[in-house]
Formats: sequence, C-alpha cells, structure tokens
Amino acid sequence: MATKNTDVVVAGQPDHRMLTVITNDNVSIVVEKDVLLHNSTNQFDGKLADSFAHGPIYVTEPSQVFDLFLDALLDQEPVRHEPAPAIISDLLACLTKYGVPLDDKFSLQHQQKPFYNFVLTSAISYPLDTFALVCKYNLEELAVESARHLLSIPLTQITHEQSIDIGPVYLRRLTILHLKHAEGLKRLLAPLPDRHEPNEGCDDTSQKNNLERLWNNAVREIWAEEEGSLRIVNDEVVGDAPCSEIEEISSISDGVKPTERMARPIPHGLVVDH
Repeated sequence: MATKNTDVVVAGQPDHRMLTVITNDNVSIVVEKDVLLHNSTNQFDGKLADSFAHGPIYVTEPSQVFDLFLDALLDQEPVRHEPAPAIISDLLACLTKYGVPLDDKFSLQHQQKPFYNFVLTSAISYPLDTFALVCKYNLEELAVESARHLLSIPLTQITHEQSIDIGPVYLRRLTILHLKHAEGLKRLLAPLPDRHEPNEGCDDTSQKNNLERLWNNAVREIWAEEEGSLRIVNDEVVGDAPCSEIEEISSISDGVKPTERMARPIPHGLVVDH
C-alpha cells in the first residue's frame, strides 16, 4: 500500500530491499525494489540492471506522475488524482518507459481494475482527447468504450495532432461508426409522422406537401446527443410551417429516444476489420 508522509512516499511492504527514488521536483519516494522489478520488462529502464544497487536513483518524472505510476503498479485506486488526458498521457508514457506492459492494466479483462475505469472516467469529460490517447497506445478495448461518447462530436473537430495519434485504422473505424449511426437514425425517422385533421388554413393536400418537405429537411439535420436522445436543428425549418399543428409534429424533442432500440450495438461499430 502506498502512503505519503511530507515529501516521502512509501510503496510496498517495508523490508531490507527498500529503494529511494528521487523525482525531478526533488521528492523522495521510498519503494520496495521488487515492486519495480516484478512489474518491469526492462529492469526499470535499466536503472536496476545492477541487482546490488540500493539507490538512490533519479527519475525525470515529477512526483505527481510517479505517484500515479506507483498506484498503477500496485492496482491501487488513484484517489489523489483527477482523471484527465494530460495526467493519463504522462502515466502511459511513464509505464511504457519503465517497461510495464499496458495490457496488464488497461485490457478488457482488467476492467474491474482501477486504472481501466480511471481512463473511462476521463472519456466522459474529455471524449475526443481520451480517445486519441488510447488509440495512440493501441488500447483497443478502451478505444471501443471511449467511442461511445463520440457520437455527438462531428469528425471535423478532430485536430491534425489528434488524427496522428488516432492513426488511420482507428480513424477509419470511427468514421464508419459515425456513418452507421447516422444512417440508423435516418432509417428510424424516415416514415412521416401522422398528419393532423384538415383545417381551414391547412387542407390535406397542403399539409401532405408541407409536412413531407419539413420532415425530410429536419431528418437531414439529425445528430445524436451523448445520452442517446435525438435533436433536430430545425428552427428555420419549423419556422416555415404553415400552421401550428404542423410545426408541433415536425419537431423532435429531447424526450424522443428511438435510439433505445439500436443504441447498444452502435458503439461496437468501432470494432470492424483491422
């Protein structure tokens, strides 16, 4: 268990193999040497190649990042850290540098482990940044789960830097996901709503023509919100309605949720050919 005392962090169970690590902000961290060696495939970036070394050793990471790194090694809840792309990026770089296999912490079989959920929490508030980050490190299961939060974000918002991190494979899969989702929503909304009873200002013929035009224009402006409800960009469209009854039935409110019948399989559209 990791505990903090002023500028000293102790990780693992104390014994004769304790090692002092000094971060770049001059914080001393005392950690059990076996914790580092057991989890590393490169002898902690070669710093522990000498099995008789007892430290101290110096690292280039700040104490905040190295503290999170130790939490990841020990599968501890990162209670001292807020999930955000910046700190997760530093963590992934740190784990990679010191030879810690990312699949041991972030694969689907470890979804009950704290750091799998730590990343998913970041995806709620920072969906695109988090998605780009997990794609960069080829964390496929997390990419699939993060993609659930991207359906409301236009692909045009992806920056040049993010597209490089996402890479061609995941970018193609994300594009297919968006296209499938949009087509699915359009299919659900293709049938026209029921017409109202003819009245003095809007007879049956006028209503049919206007309703078809308004509805089809509205459907073309669909996008999906994160919660799975629908919205229509139809202020101008509805403003052209010849009567208040057509205006009412030509609108789709947030309360309409036809995606409930299709929302489950749609996010997994990200999992197509590799």
